[in-house]
Amino acid sequence: MMDTITPKKCLIVASGVQNHAEYVGLVKERLGEMLAVPEHMYERKASEYIGGEYRTWTESPQTNITLAFESCPWAHDDVHAFYVMQQLIGAATAFSSGGPGKGMYCRAITNMMQQNDFVDSASAINSHFTDSGLFGLNIEGPGSHSAELMSVLLEELNRLKEPVGDLELARAKNILKMNVLMAMERQDERLEEIARNFMTYGNLTFTQYCDRIDAVTSSQINAAATRLLSGKPTLLVTGGAINLVPGVTDVHRQLN
Repeated sequence: MMDTITPKKCLIVASGVQNHAEYVGLVKERLGEMLAVPEHMYERKASEYIGGEYRTWTESPQTNITLAFESCPWAHDDVHAFYVMQQLIGAATAFSSGGPGKGMYCRAITNMMQQNDFVDSASAINSHFTDSGLFGLNIEGPGSHSAELMSVLLEELNRLKEPVGDLELARAKNILKMNVLMAMERQDERLEEIARNFMTYGNLTFTQYCDRIDAVTSSQINAAATRLLSGKPTLLVTGGAINLVPGVTDVHRQLN
């Protein structure tokens, strides 16, 4: 803890402060014992994307496939394109107990689930970090259709390299902007986003989210997807029929 939680690595934020001196006094009272110890020449090593394949057998009639690729870090220009791509694909499950947004138009529903009765669930994966990122798809269905599940997944990834219609693109952008704004409705949520912005970028960028989402184009999505799918795959397969799923060599060949 003394190596990791040090004053230089901490950012303390607050909202609704009426008296700044009182706030500083409270911080000193609660955290004053954190001494300014040397950080032992701490240097964060950049992550290295490896890729590869992992299969684990489980006593399940279902097969679950996750396929992902290295995308980009937070500071990259394509971050917002990947978020729009995630919204284009969306998420779908064969059964839902209800709630807002059910049945919303997305490719996981219209392309993957409605056209293939063996798909029980499908969703996009999108994560960004300081020096790298991951984007991919997850799909689940009966083990007897393991090979077909992979084919559907690969077909959907390849479709990201094709032009996106104006209506579909606008719908994805609007849903994404709505989700962003709803996630920052409360004051404490906005405060957390301010802290994350400052720690990640050194300034505040959350006020620009919607404008940057609006600026994403179909050609930017296609270019980002083409670069993404030319990289090394990361494949995870779980279930009772894991040997029926093609390996990473076949995956890479079908995507390129």
